Amino acid sequence: MTEIQEDWGKLRSLFALLRKERRIYVKYVLIAVAVGLIYVFSLPKTYSTSVTLAPETSGSGLSMGMSSLASMAGVNLNGMSEDALAVELYPSIVSSKDFLLPLFDVRVRSDERNIDTTYSAYLAHFQKTAWWNWPFKWVGAAIKYVMPGDKNKSASLSDTSSVKRLTEDELGLCQAMQGAIICSVDKITGVLTVTVFDQDAEISSLMADTVISRLNEFILDYRTHKARSDYEYVKNLCDTARKEYLDAQSRYANFTASHVDVYSAYVKAQSEYLQNESQLAYLAYSQLKTQVQTAHAKVLESTPVYTVVESAYVPVRAASPKKVMTLIAFAFLALMVATGKLFYKYYLKSDA
Repeated sequence: MTEIQEDWGKLRSLFALLRKERRIYVKYVLIAVAVGLIYVFSLPKTYSTSVTLAPETSGSGLSMGMSSLASMAGVNLNGMSEDALAVELYPSIVSSKDFLLPLFDVRVRSDERNIDTTYSAYLAHFQKTAWWNWPFKWVGAAIKYVMPGDKNKSASLSDTSSVKRLTEDELGLCQAMQGAIICSVDKITGVLTVTVFDQDAEISSLMADTVISRLNEFILDYRTHKARSDYEYVKNLCDTARKEYLDAQSRYANFTASHVDVYSAYVKAQSEYLQNESQLAYLAYSQLKTQVQTAHAKVLESTPVYTVVESAYVPVRAASPKKVMTLIAFAFLALMVATGKLFYKYYLKSDA
């Protein structure tokens, strides 16, 4: 009973102390809220647009049962195939420079801000920034003016080299795009989500739709590359065989027409030889024609199909900054600072 009374007494003294020093809390919270308001309204608004895709899945019976059991265990069997381009690699593809560099030339428009330019020019010249970043931008611009770099470097180290060289501006744009374009994959379901953050709502939705379209083209080109190569190879052979067949048929027809009234062993043998050549050429052409149809079917079979679960819509509200949450965080920090000050004043300092 005595311990309970002592704890209750300490609690009452604590509340009395807080009531006595409440002005400190009010003062610190008001200051924190004012600083938080300045901070929040200094940040540019950022909008986000997400597009969700569901890749095709195949399988039945035992394979589907194993996939379900694996999903319950948190393991994805959809991406486990002989294909080197698994679903889990899509985020790495989207963040790669080979994927981002072609996006530089994408045309972006914003009716609200009267913008109609390329995406690279938009990122370089139409981005807002907080006021405390201005001195750093001025210093950077001054350094570039005093010590200008070589911005006209070639795209490769030599005419025959496949190694590419990026300028500092291009590298900076790629890094900015890597932070603005986020690709994520649900490891269990394999659902792909591409989210684009931008200071303009229209451009955010436009780039999200463009990124998902380019990713579809990239995956389509990869998955059908071998099948398309085989198809083109067989098609060229078929075209050549068709030409050879038409030539053989023409030689046989011309020879027969020019020796229609001539009867001899030589004419008969030559006619049979040309007829056989024409038949063999037709047989080769017919076989290759069948192979062309088979190769074309393989191209269609290897073409991936994706279902768009959620399309790109122009966002209505900004994704950041979150004003209320930021102000709550500043107020909580102010309460912690005020409590620390009182603790130091009444406990640590008095003990010293």
